[in-house]
Amino acid sequence: MFQNILVIRFSSLGDLVLTTPVYRELRRCFPQARITLLTSAGFGEILANSPHLDEIHYHPRQETREELDRLIRWLTERRFDLLYDLHASLRSRWISMQLQLAGSSPEVWRISKRSLRRSLLIRMQLNLLRGARSQREQWLEPLRRFVGRPLEAHTELFPSELDQGAVAALMQQHGLESKCFVAVGPGASYALKRWPPEHYERVIRQWLEQGRRVVLVGGPGEVEPDQLRLRLGPEVVNLAGQLQLLESAELLRHAQRVLCNDTSIAHIAEAMGTPVDVLFGPTVREFGYAPFLAESHLLEPPLPLLCRPCTRDGRGECTNPQMLQCLHSITPEQVPLPS
Repeated sequence: MFQNILVIRFSSLGDLVLTTPVYRELRRCFPQARITLLTSAGFGEILANSPHLDEIHYHPRQETREELDRLIRWLTERRFDLLYDLHASLRSRWISMQLQLAGSSPEVWRISKRSLRRSLLIRMQLNLLRGARSQREQWLEPLRRFVGRPLEAHTELFPSELDQGAVAALMQQHGLESKCFVAVGPGASYALKRWPPEHYERVIRQWLEQGRRVVLVGGPGEVEPDQLRLRLGPEVVNLAGQLQLLESAELLRHAQRVLCNDTSIAHIAEAMGTPVDVLFGPTVREFGYAPFLAESHLLEPPLPLLCRPCTRDGRGECTNPQMLQCLHSITPEQVPLPS
C-alpha cells in the first residue's frame, strides 16, 4: 500500500512522547514502508533511536520563510505517498497544501484536535469530552479507521547505550540503586501547573524520614528543584537540568515512582514503564493527558471548582479569588506512599 510515509509533529515535548504509538503501529501495518518524521529541533531528540522510524528530520522551531521554503522543496523531492499530520497546525497544513500544489499529491491523514470541545469545557463548563479517547488513542485514530481494528496505544522511548552508560555512572556517583529512589519533578513551564513548593517539601521530608532516596528532576532553568534542594539539604539529589532528554528517560526508568506536575516528566516516565503520581489542578483528565499505567495515579482537587478547567496547557492567569485553589487544595496526604 503506502511505501513512503511522512509524519509531522513539531512539539511539545510531552506531546511528542504521546505520539510514539503512531510510529510503532505504522510500522506494524506497513512493514515495508519508509517512515520519515518531521519534528522540531530540540524537543524532537526525545524520539531518537526509534526502531520504527527510518529518518527523523529536525526543523528549527522558529524558522525563517527561506528555511520553510527550503524544507518544502526538500519534502517535495521525496515524493511521499502518505502524509500523517499529527499536529494539524497552520504550519503543518501549509506544508501539506504546498506538497499537493507541487504535484507530489500524498494522501493526507489529519488528526482532530478537539479544540471546540475543549474550549466549551473551559469557557462554559460544557463537558462534551466525558469518556473521550486519550490523546495517545486520538492520534492513532486516522490509522485505526484505515485498518479497521484496535491498535496498541502504550508509549515507548529508546535511550541509547551511551545514555544508559551515562546514567549508570551518575547513579553510582550518587549512590543510587535501581528502583530504590523516588523521582520528583516540582517544576512546570507555566505557573498555573506548579503544585506549591511547601507541599512538595512536606512529602519529601516524610519520605526522607522513612529512609527513602529522593532525586529531583526537571529541565534547564527551573528554579523549583534548586529551591527544594536548599531547603531539604544534601540528602536530596538534584539532577534537574543536568541530563539530556533520553538520559532523563533512562534515569526515570530506574525510579521506583515519579511525583510531578502535569508536565512531560509524567509522560516520559510512563513511556519507560515507571508509574507516576501526577498533579492536575487547572487541567482535567478529559483533555486526554491522564496517566495510563495501572499503578499510576492522577491527583486532583477533592471537590469540584467552578473555575476548573481554566486552561488547556497552563498558560493564562488564575481567575479564582483564592489564588490557585485547585492546586493548593490537593494536600500532601493525598500523595500515596511508594510501595
